[in-house]
Amino acid sequence: MVGRILLVLVLLATWLVVLLPLKAVAILAGGADRLGYSDVFGTVWNGRVYGLEVNGDPVREVAVSLRPLALLTGRIAADWRIADEAVSGSGRAALAGRMLALDNVSLALPLSRLGGADVPGLDPQEAVFVRLPRLRLDGDACVEAAGTVRTGALVTLAAAYGFEGPVITGELSCRGGDLVLEFGGEEAGLSLSGEAVLRRSGYDWQVGAHTDRAELADIFALAGLERDGDVWRAEGSSRYALRN
Repeated sequence: MVGRILLVLVLLATWLVVLLPLKAVAILAGGADRLGYSDVFGTVWNGRVYGLEVNGDPVREVAVSLRPLALLTGRIAADWRIADEAVSGSGRAALAGRMLALDNVSLALPLSRLGGADVPGLDPQEAVFVRLPRLRLDGDACVEAAGTVRTGALVTLAAAYGFEGPVITGELSCRGGDLVLEFGGEEAGLSLSGEAVLRRSGYDWQVGAHTDRAELADIFALAGLERDGDVWRAEGSSRYALRN
């Protein structure tokens, strides 16, 4: 008799979880104030998140499919996919208290969504591709990271001036609790390297470029780089316009 009662209770709990509205889970995770969305519809099996902001611009729709059994262990785990005119991507996310885990993330978005399109000559619609097999965050602290970033923004910029520019590639890692992107690229007569320290609200960056082509001096100067011997350098900060 006790076994039957337990079985019925387990089936009832599973049924309730399966039919649980996604909005209820979103509220448990902190709601719109923490996650930065406009509205949520559907169940945990087939939900939709609208207006999720990336640098102040809303993403039209994110399809979310939660793993209901994870809710029984106190975790929120889901597969997600973005549907938007400018941004595309998919991956897996899990949230348990302060811990956020991202796995198998694939993302493509324009420079304008990253706050990095204010350099003269750069096309704000130039694509940035992110591949993130693994990321673990404990609150604001980076615990584990492995991923790559790639963009052809300098290829497009250089072509406008009649020369070949390098494809910029980068590696993501954790350093002292910070998520760090080290990047660089090299083409004939031009090399560039730098890093960005990524945080919740934005990132600090620095970059250095070396060239033996005199005609590039004006381009570097217009882009805000300053000459330091035979290297051109710049640094700064960019902030995401995320909702608090």
